[in-house]
Amino acid sequence: MNIPTARNPLSGEELVLRSVINETVDSKRLEVLRSLKSLSNPASQSEISQHAGITRQAASTHLAVLRDRGFTRRQDTEIELTAGGYLLLDVIEQCLRSMSIEQMSFLTRSEYPLNILRELEKQSLRKSELQTAISSSPSRPTVRRILSTFEEYGWTQDNGGYQQITSAGTRILERYSDAETSIKQLIEKAPWVQRLSPEDATFPVQELADAELVVSKPTRPSSALWTAIKLFDRSISRFRVVCSIYNPMLFHGYRGLLELGVESEAILDLQTYANTTKNPYTHFVVDESAYSNYQPFVLDYEHTLGIGIYDDRKVAVAGYNEFGDGKHIAMIISSNDKLVEWAISLYESYRVQAHPPTIQSSNSI
Repeated sequence: MNIPTARNPLSGEELVLRSVINETVDSKRLEVLRSLKSLSNPASQSEISQHAGITRQAASTHLAVLRDRGFTRRQDTEIELTAGGYLLLDVIEQCLRSMSIEQMSFLTRSEYPLNILRELEKQSLRKSELQTAISSSPSRPTVRRILSTFEEYGWTQDNGGYQQITSAGTRILERYSDAETSIKQLIEKAPWVQRLSPEDATFPVQELADAELVVSKPTRPSSALWTAIKLFDRSISRFRVVCSIYNPMLFHGYRGLLELGVESEAILDLQTYANTTKNPYTHFVVDESAYSNYQPFVLDYEHTLGIGIYDDRKVAVAGYNEFGDGKHIAMIISSNDKLVEWAISLYESYRVQAHPPTIQSSNSI
């Protein structure tokens, strides 16, 4: 039986998903996550340890693991949840609506309980058959102990010597599998998720499975931007973008679409708008009269988000580490219908906040 794993691109570590879940619910790590959400985010390590009821050393250990996986980050002397951390906690809490912490801990403490429940989901088996059906070959006492606990939870039952999964057991396995799938994506897309604001992280997590992740690197700082530029093609009939970085080469790509007559909208954050107006080469980006097929808009604040919507069939959503220059970009590209729908909805949420640059030009930058 294959062991579900996820590779953490932040560290290169291959993680067993069952272990990640168990480490969270079968320790005080869950309380650390809950404390970070309950406290004013960010919070000091002392506040976190006190709220979670653990020592500073224990809090430090849990926070280090969460940071390495992109679920927390440090701001000066304080720690805060990233969007990935909020989503991880939400996934776990949703699973705990169907089972207790004790039950989830038992289910994930070793590979045997999940393997047994998954085998019984396929077919009813005798206890002796279960032992040989599982590739890891647990001992007979281990199988009996697990089945006894499952029966206590109402997840399995004995029917004439055959072990059967109950409807409750099937539901538990479905909830767990959903959580496992989501956490896999949060780990594997961590460079992107950790850069999003929690308010924008409303996407369907499991749908990230087929999304392409592009991350800029110190050796290739423009790789994500270059990928975004290559997404422009002549078949596009409508293009919408939220732009929070000033990059003339990127704007050159926009101009190419406008010259082709593509219907376009651009929402610029405040700093990008200010930089664009100062350069004659890029001034067309904020000029409402430059192209009849183009409408620019401006936000009244700086942001670290980029959205590109290519018709209604493909999206690119990027997050940046720093305001203004777009260093350290992580981006996903997807044609998944649900992710496209999410990105369009996110774009519209910024569209209602934005206004034409003619209004902004009368105000000081």
